[in-house]
Amino acid sequence: MVILVSPKMKKKYFYFLTFFCAVFLCLINYPVLAASGLGIGVSPVKIEDVVDPGQVLQKEIRVTNNSSSAITFYAYLKDFKASEDENGAPKVIAPGSEEGYFLASWIDITAEGIEFGPNEEKTISFTINVPPETGPGGYYGGVYFGTEPPQIHLDEEEKGAGMAIGQQTGCLVLLQVKGAVYEEARIREFNTDKELYNTPFEVKFITRIENLGNVHVKPYGAITIENMFGKEIAVVRVNEKGGNILPKSIRKFEDEFWKDTMGFGRYKAKLGLVYGTSPDMGGQGKQSIFSEKYFWIFPWKIIMPIILGLVFFTGLMFLLLKLYKNKAVRKAMEQAGLGQVRYVQQYQGPSPALHLTMILLIVFIVLFLIVASLYFFFFA
Repeated sequence: MVILVSPKMKKKYFYFLTFFCAVFLCLINYPVLAASGLGIGVSPVKIEDVVDPGQVLQKEIRVTNNSSSAITFYAYLKDFKASEDENGAPKVIAPGSEEGYFLASWIDITAEGIEFGPNEEKTISFTINVPPETGPGGYYGGVYFGTEPPQIHLDEEEKGAGMAIGQQTGCLVLLQVKGAVYEEARIREFNTDKELYNTPFEVKFITRIENLGNVHVKPYGAITIENMFGKEIAVVRVNEKGGNILPKSIRKFEDEFWKDTMGFGRYKAKLGLVYGTSPDMGGQGKQSIFSEKYFWIFPWKIIMPIILGLVFFTGLMFLLLKLYKNKAVRKAMEQAGLGQVRYVQQYQGPSPALHLTMILLIVFIVLFLIVASLYFFFFA
């Protein structure tokens, strides 16, 4: 018996077999792919020092193989500078590729591959040789570890410049060479993410600091918050993580928040920061910078129902008083034998109750328009 298969059916069988083989191969290779996942741990992630020209530093880095298989790590060197954005992340550059960035050429570290067993940690030593002719200021580089060897030898003039990417992580090195350094920071912006907040609220503070000097600065301090009566009610710490601002760059700090469930009125936030290196460490001493910002907290979701309730109960009270007055007049007339006489009050203009009601109504309408305008302007 012969089964004839059309060309269309052959094409479908071919696609099915191809798909089945691809899935089968993926399932077979999955354990291998999962086992090949690598992880490099480095501690510390940052080394900061104030040094003299000609000084030699001995440093250590703890490197951990976080994978479950043996691996060989290679050390290589890079310089870095401030990135174009304002998040504080360094921009890594090849040694010798840009003028003024050459700290990597001061570092001596093994060029050989370092073998690590599964989950093994080792301490790697290296030396930083600061040239005697180095001028005062900030110098920045990094010691990185990767799974691919450098493409050129580390003792060449631009050592480490040809590192293959692979998987890598490293430790940043920030050095301040003593001397007549120039330290100056300026507050470019101190703001809040909104001008008006409802309750409960979360005020996000945005601070942008510019470093005009030739050495990195680490501003730290606090934001003090005062209510409309000048009473201090909260303090928010700034730059608790110790972030640096590299020379000729701006860094934005926006991890500072103040939140609470209740608040009302105008508030003042006072920013006070301190930065600088003491003179005995080769700096210009501690310096301070300040700024202020006003913002409002208006719990309209609470206030509006209260205003509406007051207007409603005020109107209801005057209505009940008017009904009571009319009832009392009719009762008095009936007792005087004037029950068939219709009592008509002489019109003497709006009554005080009606006059007050109209004033309250006008006030309510004005408040409603103001609150609605603020809501649609700031929250909508």
